[in-house]
Amino acid sequence: MSLGSSEGLYRISGMYGYCIMDGYVRAEITNVTATITIAKVEVPLVGATRMGIKPGRETRDGTFTVQKIDSYWEDYIHSYMSQSLAQRRAARGTQAGSMRSFTMQVWLDDPDALDAEVWQLNGCMLWDLPLGFDITTDIIDRSLTFGWETEKPLQTFEVVQGQTNPVTGQPATRRTNSLSS
Repeated sequence: MSLGSSEGLYRISGMYGYCIMDGYVRAEITNVTATITIAKVEVPLVGATRMGIKPGRETRDGTFTVQKIDSYWEDYIHSYMSQSLAQRRAARGTQAGSMRSFTMQVWLDDPDALDAEVWQLNGCMLWDLPLGFDITTDIIDRSLTFGWETEKPLQTFEVVQGQTNPVTGQPATRRTNSLSS
């Protein structure tokens, strides 16, 4: 696929990515990696000397990196971990008794790219409580692993092959999902 003489210009830079949680930009989040993996199930084929394959269960695992500003993330995870089983049973059915989940929006919004991409991850839960320090570190970064239940593309786009935008002269794009719809 050729995007014209300035092909590099339209590549999306992660430098302009950001994350929104609970309606707020979490500026301390500097990296998000979220991967859906579909298990490959091997199927013995009767009468053949080879195996077939089919899609299996899905897993949704990710990591995000935060620059340490305060104890927000440690407190968030510890509020669940510090409860005894008796306390969790007593608070059963309430937010206090369960691991809190959150919604995360992952934005790629490079002003030089052809458009922006936004995904929403629903039912996110954290799995680690990283503690400690390193005296040689200038800025403390923490990597937090998480999983999520479902995802939804809020805004995605595709380049329309062979077409240009008549106003800008850039390659034409078509939104496949839109925040406004």
